[in-house]
Amino acid sequence: MKTKSHGILTLFMAFLLQISFAQEKTISGTIKSGPDPLPGVSITIKGTSSGVETDFNGKYSIKAKIGDVLVFRFLGYTTTERKVGKSNVINLSLTEDANVLEEVVVVGYGSKKRVSSIVGSAAAVTTETIVNRPTANVMDALQGQVAGFQVYTSSGEPSATPSFRLHGNGSLGAGSTPLIIMDGVPIRSGTLVSLNPRDFESVTILKDASATSIYGSRAANGVVVITTKKGSKNGNTIDISTQYGVSNIANTDFYENFMNSKELTDFWLATGYRSQEQVDALLADGHDTEWYKYYYKENAPTIQADLAFSGGSEKSTYYVSLGLFNQEGLAYRSDYDKYTFRANIDSKINDWSRFGTNLSFSYDETQTNNYGSNSTNRGLALLAQPFYSPYDENGDNIEGVIPGWGRYNPRYLADNFPSVTNKVQVNPTAFIEVEPIENLILKTQAGIEFYDSRNSSKRLPSYIGSLANGYSSENFSRIINTTVTNTLQYSYSLKDIHNFSLIAGQETIKNDYEYFYAYSAGQNDDRLTLLSSGPNNRNVNHSESQYIFSSYFTNLEYNYDKKYYGDISFRRDGSSRFGKDNKYANFWAAGVMWDIKKEDFMQDITWLNELKFRTSYGTSGNSNIGNYESLASVGTGVYEGNTGWFLTTPGNSGLTWEEQKKLTSGLTFGLFEKATLSVEYYNRRTTSMLIDVPQPYTTGWSSITSNVGELENAGVDITLNFDIIKNSDLHISPYVTFNYNKEKIIELFQDRDYWIIPNTGVSWIKGQPRTFFRAIFAGINSETGAPEWYVPGDDITKTTKDPNNVTSVFNAADLQQSTGQSRYAPVNGGFGLNAGYKGFNLQVDFSFSSGKYLFNNDAYFFENPTVFGGFNQSKDVLDYWQQPGDVTTYPSTDYQFTQFDSRLIENASFLRMKNISFGYQVPTDFLPKNGFLKSLNLYITGRNLLTFTKYTGPDPEVDSNISLGANPNTKQITFGVDIKL
Repeated sequence: MKTKSHGILTLFMAFLLQISFAQEKTISGTIKSGPDPLPGVSITIKGTSSGVETDFNGKYSIKAKIGDVLVFRFLGYTTTERKVGKSNVINLSLTEDANVLEEVVVVGYGSKKRVSSIVGSAAAVTTETIVNRPTANVMDALQGQVAGFQVYTSSGEPSATPSFRLHGNGSLGAGSTPLIIMDGVPIRSGTLVSLNPRDFESVTILKDASATSIYGSRAANGVVVITTKKGSKNGNTIDISTQYGVSNIANTDFYENFMNSKELTDFWLATGYRSQEQVDALLADGHDTEWYKYYYKENAPTIQADLAFSGGSEKSTYYVSLGLFNQEGLAYRSDYDKYTFRANIDSKINDWSRFGTNLSFSYDETQTNNYGSNSTNRGLALLAQPFYSPYDENGDNIEGVIPGWGRYNPRYLADNFPSVTNKVQVNPTAFIEVEPIENLILKTQAGIEFYDSRNSSKRLPSYIGSLANGYSSENFSRIINTTVTNTLQYSYSLKDIHNFSLIAGQETIKNDYEYFYAYSAGQNDDRLTLLSSGPNNRNVNHSESQYIFSSYFTNLEYNYDKKYYGDISFRRDGSSRFGKDNKYANFWAAGVMWDIKKEDFMQDITWLNELKFRTSYGTSGNSNIGNYESLASVGTGVYEGNTGWFLTTPGNSGLTWEEQKKLTSGLTFGLFEKATLSVEYYNRRTTSMLIDVPQPYTTGWSSITSNVGELENAGVDITLNFDIIKNSDLHISPYVTFNYNKEKIIELFQDRDYWIIPNTGVSWIKGQPRTFFRAIFAGINSETGAPEWYVPGDDITKTTKDPNNVTSVFNAADLQQSTGQSRYAPVNGGFGLNAGYKGFNLQVDFSFSSGKYLFNNDAYFFENPTVFGGFNQSKDVLDYWQQPGDVTTYPSTDYQFTQFDSRLIENASFLRMKNISFGYQVPTDFLPKNGFLKSLNLYITGRNLLTFTKYTGPDPEVDSNISLGANPNTKQITFGVDIKL
């Protein structure tokens, strides 16, 4: 009987299951926006994670049961629900949601605002712009993307951190790098290399006082706000991305301009440096080596792989990612390996509270080539004579010393001088947020930036240059930066006309830094290279430091009928870096915006769809100096076996904040629904600059940090975006960004009109920007073949070029004067194009810099055959004076060809194709029908493929006053695949 009842129950369950399956059916349809189909619309079954997306024709197909509710979601459109009935077809036309469609950016302390409601100046770059770039640092991808935001990559090292600044350099002495905020917590610029750009949702640049002043003491140089990705309530997805690429030298013009064997020996014969017999002996082996191809690798590989899980429900969202980045540099012992992990979780506890955590973890290993500068082991390796060869008769690399050239094989050096830096970087943050009454939000957030960095460097005892005499060094540094922020936000609207928003808060930042170093020498076995194995020259060093900031801030915003906007900010900052009576300072800003297009008198102007006016004025501070500059300090040393004390810094108890005042005014135009033009003027004036003021050596100090001087940066930002064509099949969207910045020194110190920074060739002159200061080359006397230089006038801060007052006697000190060439480029920007047709997409980005000058110290070695005789030289030296009447670049061989003069200051302006990417989104019709594979994107990306410049050195992008032995920038070709499951 029991068996029989079980059988009946089984049949009954099977019958119910059959009915259930019978109710499931395929629902299909087309989703449109007006007459155009919408690709990428998310369709999910409400209450489940099951879902699909529309294809490029707006079509979809999903299995559902009668009674299920389908949810249709697409960014910028109103979410719509439809219940499944008897029909198998559900077509929809989604409507735009004005509250969602408009771009949203993150501004002060995580508050999100629509672009149209921001009083201050802010520019956002989304993840689509940065994710596919084959570089470890996100800043490289921002070059040329934001007007006024200058980015330079000065080295081809894979682990290099680009330099970046906003609206010029705001100080002559203190730092000029913008403040970087990631998910509400400040981070160092060097941390960016350790992060995974694919985890970023957006990067927002806050540019004017209205936008930055709430950050007060750290915002004098602008603010970069990074927002990392969060999960979505629209369902769960798995994203898989992988890239493989190769790197080469970005621009080989410099390297290919050296003489080959015949050219070099012919030059020696012509100048009498070598006899025919000597030349024949040198050429006997028939070698003609291009040394740059030996010292720099070709097609160095880059591998990147990322896996991300994201999703959520009505209560919680999550985003978890894993990343791997391995890039081999072009120079030997130049590599970067990075492994990243991120977990972002946001959960709503109940109707009035939520909490979230963001955890970022990375581990990286870095090797850098240190043979730049004056080293013939790479930076000056092109001095090598081409008739020597680094290969033996079998074509194999010669280990050890290269015959003739007398330098070591670079691979051999890399193997025998291992040096690896490994770093653990952890950035955890957590917050809790409560809303005790409607529109009042109380939030507490705590974050830590933590890293341990360790470098191990050795010379192996088997190194033939110092057999059985190795060395070992270890250095370790740790930074713990803790930030605790408490904020109150309140918003209130009266009849939807008067709209108020208030934020107030308190913040404490504490930084702890520790460093130690140890060294020993005399290791005699490659198996015994620890510090303890070295009996000689043992040395140890240990240091630590701390600083703390304590701040209070508030911001009030008001708009009338979303037409007239105003805001005001106030912040009080305290820093441990200043004297006890000067630790605190107050900073403020105010701004207004007028949405002119909403006025009644503008409604009939149909070609103008947007017109806004913004202006703001405010102050901010800078404390970017050492931690103890205000204090007279002592150090310790060892004397006759005992610890002794000695004075190390004089201190300055009156030291206080560097202050900046900034005015910004701008207009934004929307034209014909096809273009947006933004023009902004700014004036940025810095006073009480933190400068190391020189002192007479009789005082016992070379300089004392003081608040002196005044500096002005003024300029204009222009941004122009087009949507020439934009529909479901075709889009063409070009853009242009442009910045002109004029720097002027208003006041210096000690009543000086100018100051030449020692050993730099750069001067500070009142009324001028930072300027190169050198002897000015006048040319070659065509009758005598002698080099000539202009004799300076009585005022060496003025450029004097009197053709009747020249000299052939070079004296660097007596002939120096202002060259009139600025240290920093006044013009920077970019332009590009985003275009697509159906599943194909093309993105092209160029960046440019004009008026950039760079002291090409390499040319002193490579264009100086009378000083560096016997070494290879640039082909340019073949243009030398030989007889009266010759008009040449270089003098007679009776003179030194090149001096440290203005001829080495070269125009390093450049135009560079920063990125070109071509991709194809595979139509969903070609993907498996089971919904496992939601999307598949294939692409190829090129970085730095084209460079246009007049600069004759290795790379024009070096951001310094001088370039010598630079590790050149690289160009990459990368193939990638993005998969969404």
